[in-house]
Amino acid sequence: MKFCTLHPKPTIALVALLATALLTGCSPSVKVRSDVDPGVNMRQFQTYDFFTQMGVEGDNYSNLVGTHFRSAISTQMDARGYQKSDTPQLQINVSIGAEDKVRVNTYQDPYLYGGYHGRYGYGYHSGPWGYPSTSRTTVTQYTEANVYIDMVDASEHKMVWQGVATFTVTDKIQENLRESVYDTVDKVFAQFPVPAPAAQ
Repeated sequence: MKFCTLHPKPTIALVALLATALLTGCSPSVKVRSDVDPGVNMRQFQTYDFFTQMGVEGDNYSNLVGTHFRSAISTQMDARGYQKSDTPQLQINVSIGAEDKVRVNTYQDPYLYGGYHGRYGYGYHSGPWGYPSTSRTTVTQYTEANVYIDMVDASEHKMVWQGVATFTVTDKIQENLRESVYDTVDKVFAQFPVPAPAAQ
């Protein structure tokens, strides 16, 4: 089992994009995965608390981001019977990583055919059903962001569970940061080894 513990530190410009991504975090494009230490029973822990400063609470982030994550995660942990404590058995961290990617799509356009393109040097070849078609390639750059929720065994100083939400950063801005953080945390905790009572 391999946990991801090092996440790229976002630049100030990227933080703005990541904040936008969180605003759209409740979209269907969010993908969630999780991993747990197979030698650890998550039910053995009874108390939790957060890192003194989580990854999303650095200088580049709004104070509200950390506040919303703390509240949303506490709601999930409390529902499962865990208690917040000054001497926690589990310590929780939330961080964000991002990676620039390129998407390449090649497709046939059967509508651009005939002598017009031939005369002007574009050229064509036969497409489906005998219709001439041209081949086009589009290249799109985008940023893929990941929200990591890490849980660490405080006594052993090792990670025992990690939940990750992955989504593509968009330019769409919505005024629902709190709701989106809660929705993202809900999706991640749906894969937590200890289910909430209503889900049992």
